[in-house]
Amino acid sequence: MVVGAGLAGLTTADALHAAGLAVTVVEARPSIGGRIKTLVEGDSWLDLGATWHWSNQSHIRSLAAELGMEAFPQFRDGRAVAEEAQNVAPRLVDVPPPSPAELRFAGGAQALCHRLAGRLPAQAVVLSTDVVAISAETSGVHVSVADRDGRESKLSSRFAVVAVPPRLAWAGITFTPALPDALADAMQGTPTWMATAVKCIAVYDSPFWRDAGLSGLAFSRVGPLVEVHDGCTDDGSTAVLWGFLSAGHDVRDLDVERRTEAVFAQLGRLFGPEAADPVRYYERDWSNDPYTNDVVVWFDDPVAYGHPAFAEPLFGGRLIWAGTETADVGAGHMEGAVRSGRRAAAQVLALQQ
Repeated sequence: MVVGAGLAGLTTADALHAAGLAVTVVEARPSIGGRIKTLVEGDSWLDLGATWHWSNQSHIRSLAAELGMEAFPQFRDGRAVAEEAQNVAPRLVDVPPPSPAELRFAGGAQALCHRLAGRLPAQAVVLSTDVVAISAETSGVHVSVADRDGRESKLSSRFAVVAVPPRLAWAGITFTPALPDALADAMQGTPTWMATAVKCIAVYDSPFWRDAGLSGLAFSRVGPLVEVHDGCTDDGSTAVLWGFLSAGHDVRDLDVERRTEAVFAQLGRLFGPEAADPVRYYERDWSNDPYTNDVVVWFDDPVAYGHPAFAEPLFGGRLIWAGTETADVGAGHMEGAVRSGRRAAAQVLALQQ
C-alpha cells in the first residue's frame, strides 16, 4: 500500500507494479499529482503547482524520457526587471543564463503523473480517501481509511509506504506502535515544500514583453509578487506571466479583489500598462490547501530536508517513507520526489526477498 498519489507515491507504485507486486495507492485529493497541478483548457495548459526541473537532475530526466515526456527550456531571452523600493521606478538588469538549465514539461507537469498512473492496473489508485491510522503487526499493516462521507474501513497490506509530507503525516495519521520520539521530532521539524506558496498566473493575448526585449523575469522587494516568470506554453499559443506572492501576511490577508488589484498594478509597473490588464487570471493558494499545509510555519533558512530518519524502514520494514521532503538529494523538487519513490520501492523489494 502507498499513501499519497503525488509524484513520489506514483513512482513508488510504478516500480513495485513493474516488479510484479500488487499495489494500492490511497489519495486524499480527488485527483492525482499532489502539488503538481496542471490546469488544462482545450489546447491550453497552465502549471498551478510545481513547474521546473533542471538539466542536471538525472532521476526526473530519466523518468521523463521513459514516459515520453518532452521538455523545453524556461524562456530567459532578454533583460529582467528589478523593483528595489517603493516609489522608485523598476530598472532593467542583465541576468546570465541559468546553469544548470531550467526545464518545463510540454503539456504541463501533471501529465507526468498521469502517465505514471496509466501504467498501473485499473482501480489501483483510490481517490478522495483519507488515511487516518496505520497499525503495523508481524503479519503486515492494517490501514484505516475514511471516505468523504466519513465512512471508515480497513485495508490490509504487507507494507505501507507513506508518501505524504512528514508534517501532515504526523498531524493526520495515528501510528501504532507509536513512532520513535526522534522520528516524530523530525516529522514535525521538516518544512512542507510549497506550504507557504501562493501562485498567481496572468494570461494575455500575446507575449508582448518578449517583443520589448524582456525575458518576463522580475524580482521585487516591493511586492506583492516577489518574483515573476514567463509561463508561456512551449508552442507560444498561451501567453503567461506568473509569480509568487510575498510571504508578508498583510498581502495574504487582503480580500481576493484587493489582492488581485495589487498584483495587476505591480505587473503594470514591471512590464507596462498592457500587463495590468490580463484576459484571464488564476490564483492557487497552496498554504490554504489542507493536503499541503496544516498551518503556515515560517522555518529558518536553510530549509532542513532529507533527515536520515526517513531513510530507515520501521517495524521490521512494514513502514517506509517517501516524498520529496525525505530525499537527501533534490529535496523540494520533483527530482527529490522521484528519488524518494525509487528508494522506497527498492526498500520494499529488498524486504520481500
